[in-house]
Amino acid sequence: MKNLCFVLLLIGSMLYAQNTYTDSLINKLKTEKLSIAEKLKLYELLIEIYRSEQLYDKASGYNKEFLQFARSVNDHLAITKAYTYQGIILCNLEEYDKVRPYIDSATASSSKNNNKIAQAYADFLPAYYMFSLYEYKKSTTYLLKSISLLEKTEGDPMLEFKLYYLLYGTYTTWSDLKNSFKYARKCIEQAEKSGNKNQLSNAYTALATAYTYQYEKSNKKEDLKAIMDNSEKAAMLYKEFPGQVSGNTYAIARNNIASYILKYSSDLTPDLRKQIQYNISEALNASQYIAKPQSIKAGSLGMLANLATRDNDLDKAEKYLLQAEAGLLTQSPVYYYIMIQIVSDLAELYEKKGNLVKAIEYQKKVTKYTIDQFNQDEASNVKRLDAQYQAEKSEQEVKSLQKQKLLYIILGIIGAIGSFFMFRSYHFKLRLSIEKEKKLNTEKHEAEMQIQLEQEAQARLKAEQELLILKQQKLNDEVLANQLHLQHKDNVLLQLKEKLATEEPINIQQILREETRANNEFEKTKYQIQEIHPDFFRSLNEKATQKLTLLDQKYCAYLYLGMDTKQIASLLNVEPKSVRMTKYRLKQKFALNPETDLVNYLKGIG
Repeated sequence: MKNLCFVLLLIGSMLYAQNTYTDSLINKLKTEKLSIAEKLKLYELLIEIYRSEQLYDKASGYNKEFLQFARSVNDHLAITKAYTYQGIILCNLEEYDKVRPYIDSATASSSKNNNKIAQAYADFLPAYYMFSLYEYKKSTTYLLKSISLLEKTEGDPMLEFKLYYLLYGTYTTWSDLKNSFKYARKCIEQAEKSGNKNQLSNAYTALATAYTYQYEKSNKKEDLKAIMDNSEKAAMLYKEFPGQVSGNTYAIARNNIASYILKYSSDLTPDLRKQIQYNISEALNASQYIAKPQSIKAGSLGMLANLATRDNDLDKAEKYLLQAEAGLLTQSPVYYYIMIQIVSDLAELYEKKGNLVKAIEYQKKVTKYTIDQFNQDEASNVKRLDAQYQAEKSEQEVKSLQKQKLLYIILGIIGAIGSFFMFRSYHFKLRLSIEKEKKLNTEKHEAEMQIQLEQEAQARLKAEQELLILKQQKLNDEVLANQLHLQHKDNVLLQLKEKLATEEPINIQQILREETRANNEFEKTKYQIQEIHPDFFRSLNEKATQKLTLLDQKYCAYLYLGMDTKQIASLLNVEPKSVRMTKYRLKQKFALNPETDLVNYLKGIG
């Protein structure tokens, strides 16, 4: 009880410190007489703090005040920053269709003076936008341009950190370990220059992540030590500088440490267990004070369940996993990647406990959440594809306008020269007319090329949408395969229930052996079922003269795969006679002659 009071006191003090730091900035902004530069700096700190805590409404509110004040003092650098910050917030909210006006506004504002830092901020926003759309090559082009501009100035460590952090993320995505290390270290360097402790904590976490990729290749102790040391540095900043590191950043760092110990320690000694529990406890405590804590809490509880399972305390593991599931359901939208892992662990746990009903229930949830995740990803991808198309269209329009403007200038010059020399030579006038006609033909050709480019872009978008439809069909086939398996499980449970009701003696071990054999048999055929031609089941229903049930489709799939009557009867736990009757009934549903071979007919459909 004494220790519990100490933990609560500690967490209370950390929360108080964080609130105190933020409140001090707000009070200073409101009450003290500040220089223009000091006031602008305070606005930037508050915007970044609330954005890092995922409090986007507050971040937008302070950014609006920041923009108004910057306009009142006619500071084009600050105005450019405000447009850039708002564009980043919209990217974080995945509102990609609203970002383009802020890119244009930042570019226009930065062009009003010869400030290289303002131009660097204007280039950073499209870099961040393209990074959010997974257009990494285009993003890198803008990032390098922005860095090149900053090299001609005294520098801006806050911006340089963000530039290097995106480059770190890009090269990590491309599995370029050398550049991942390079830019992670540059992030640390710039965060130390700026004094921003939240950025510094993120930079140490980035370097630790780079070392994980290296350790998995080298398996060297020094790499593992680097992972743990940098992760601990990231976490310790939270307490060394109260209020200056967000709870979200701290919780992620602590969860990472616990995860690394679980993943890379072959033997969990009491000391290592103590470290894991301490880091998970810290992450859970910090998550109480962040905007969207569900994913972090679920990750912590999942690791606690892992420990309990290792101790063979399945009841405790079940408690943690159910708590994680309940927490994730309170988030909108649900973070399906973690949810799928949690319900998968629950399905395995219930199977270990011998609770087959619950195991089947959670296996069904795995299927449901997998479909939901696919649909969510599909919706996000469509938004990104639309934004990419609009961005490309906008770029083409700008290029076209620039070409037209240049063409009109050239035509104007030619017209002026022609007017001046018109009276001197009819031959010159004729030559000038021919030149104008050539220029007009060039303009027409360029307009036709522009239309062709837009048509090609639309065709590419259509092809990508068709690819998404094919992926959906693939997932539907996998769902059907899983449904077949689940239906078989339901049949086993029903038969077991009927035997219990008749009070007949039951050999549980024999039933489990038979079920294990059936599972193995099903797993061999599951992959084959999933690989059936994508239009197989649709074609079945189109060719049938009567409606096909799910069981009918199952028989058709097994027959298509070449299984004989005995195999199907064994897999479905029915009598061979029942299989023969079903084959006869299927012939009737397809309106086949008695002489027609059903298997050959189904293979013809495939």
